[in-house]
Amino acid sequence: MTNEIKENIAVTTKPKTEVAESRPAQLLAPMAEVERLFDRLMPRSWIRQMGFDWPMWAGLESQITNMRLPQLDVIDRDKDVLIRAELPGVEKKDIDVSISDNTVIIKGHVSRESKEERKDYFRCEIEQGDFFRSVALPSAVDKAKISASMKDGILEILMPKEESAQRHSIEVR
Repeated sequence: MTNEIKENIAVTTKPKTEVAESRPAQLLAPMAEVERLFDRLMPRSWIRQMGFDWPMWAGLESQITNMRLPQLDVIDRDKDVLIRAELPGVEKKDIDVSISDNTVIIKGHVSRESKEERKDYFRCEIEQGDFFRSVALPSAVDKAKISASMKDGILEILMPKEESAQRHSIEVR
C-alpha cells in the first residue's frame, strides 16, 4: 500500500490483492445508492420545514442526519476525472481517500455539536458518525498523479487520465 500526500489530503493506493479485504464495505454500496435515491425523492429539508417545536421531529432529523452520505459530483473531462464531495464540518485529518483498480473510496468521521435555546428548554446535541462513499471511475486514471484538496467543506480529488483513456477529437470529413 502506498501513501502519498498530494496537495493537502493523503491518497492511498491499494494493490489488487488488497481489494478483497475491503469487500464488506463494497457490499454496502447498493444500499448507499438506495439511500441517495431516497434523499433525492424526499429531501431531508422537509423536516426543517415542519419546524422543531415538537421534540420528536428534532430527534428524527438527528437520526436521519447520522445516516447521510456525502453528496458527490463526478466530472469526466477530456484529460482528467474530477470528484467533488460535500463534507461540511469535516476536518482534513478525519478524511481517508483511497483508490484501488477503478474505484475511489472516501471515508471518514464527523463530530459536530449544536446547541439550541428556546423559551423554556435547552437542548444540546452532539452528532458523531462515520461516512463512506465509493465511486466507480468512468475511465483509467494515472494513480501516481492523483491529488486531493479540501476547501470550504468541499473535497476535490483530481485524477489525470492515462494517455490511452483520454478523449481525442476526430475530424469528420
